[in-house]
Amino acid sequence: MNVVPSITASRPLVLAGLAASLLAISGHAAFADPALTTKALEGVWKVTKVVKTGPNAGTNTHPQASLVIHSGGYFSTVRDDSLEPRKPAPAAKDPKKLTDAEKVAFYDEWAPFIASGGTYEVRGHTIITHNILAKRAAGATATEEADIVQFTGDTYVVRPQPNPLTPPGEVVERTYTRIR
Repeated sequence: MNVVPSITASRPLVLAGLAASLLAISGHAAFADPALTTKALEGVWKVTKVVKTGPNAGTNTHPQASLVIHSGGYFSTVRDDSLEPRKPAPAAKDPKKLTDAEKVAFYDEWAPFIASGGTYEVRGHTIITHNILAKRAAGATATEEADIVQFTGDTYVVRPQPNPLTPPGEVVERTYTRIR
């Protein structure tokens, strides 16, 4: 005698299978086409969101200007990490002999400005940059790695791996949006 399970009896199995399929699909949704490759990152991007955890926790959905260009395995990054537009330092009275106050004013103007360029590669879900030059001497010739935690073609989210310049406990995720 053949016993055919009723639809009602098999419903939990069908629902469990459907739920497992959806979880598997959603796990890959963050990495929708095109495939994550060096070529997939080619273009011009800007930072559209910054999320920090740790000592300076917060979310900035209106970051200051930025421009990141990926092309042919090379990159150039120019970014203003300040929370509001930077204020220009007053003109120095004697540019050859700055006062302590003038030095502090110039530092405050330039501190949030980030610039670097060099080559990049993608391995799995990690972007690895090899700086050829950088604004900070400590960043010149540095190799940095960042996890790409989401990539959808016109948007990607990056979480840099800790490095000696990162304050302890701080994690910063930046969302980049393609502008060209």
